[in-house]
Amino acid sequence: MPMRLAQTLFNEPSALPDKIALGTNIATDDMTTHFLPALEDLKASEEIVANVIFLQADDDVLLRRYKETRRKHPLHDGRPVLEVIAAERQILDPIRQAADTSLDTSHFKPADLKRYLLTQFSEESKKSDMAIFVMSFGFKHGAPKEADLMFDVRFLRNPHYDPDLRPHTGLEKDVCAYIAEDENLVPTQQNMMNLLKQQVPLFQKEGKAYLTVGIGCTGGKHRSVMMTEFVGKALKQEFDGKGLNIQIHHRDIDNIAG
Repeated sequence: MPMRLAQTLFNEPSALPDKIALGTNIATDDMTTHFLPALEDLKASEEIVANVIFLQADDDVLLRRYKETRRKHPLHDGRPVLEVIAAERQILDPIRQAADTSLDTSHFKPADLKRYLLTQFSEESKKSDMAIFVMSFGFKHGAPKEADLMFDVRFLRNPHYDPDLRPHTGLEKDVCAYIAEDENLVPTQQNMMNLLKQQVPLFQKEGKAYLTVGIGCTGGKHRSVMMTEFVGKALKQEFDGKGLNIQIHHRDIDNIAG
């Protein structure tokens, strides 16, 4: 949506629905000149609460997406696509810095992004002081750049090397039982929770709106999934009724290369 039209739309807040989402990108003709002034007006309003989410991705991911969709970059002028992407990043950097949230979508499927956004802006999240996103992932697929805290559990016993367990996930009892035979599991769980019990209230006190905790193993299918389930449930129990919205997500559990 053109930013001048958006400004006109917000001139009468009482006529708007309770929640409204607007999407814009560099293809919008007046975005670079009108976005920041429009945002300043919205932030100054006593009737509107505005949140800006800046979506970005790695260069190779953007390049692949353009190839898959067969679309030209909005700034395409004959230069190589990677050069145009670099120019776009430079142009949009002031907007990225002004955003409330900068989200790397490199490893997000459309359904993952939808789930993440619903988590952050759900009614439950609105009532909470801070949203905690506990995410399992596989290092072979790339570490999540949005993670505020990251744990590596690749030292735990690996079900991948058991042919019977390899097709299964850390959500299943047999896989969990296999990992539980590792004598390092319980001390690791205790140490992780001790750290989180100490740091989560500090982040909350600081006024942080979102906290992403990443837990990674090699493929993101077994060990990290089990640990993420444990940590997510333990956090819900530990901080029940303390203004936190805790969500669990397994980023790479369905990755066939896991």
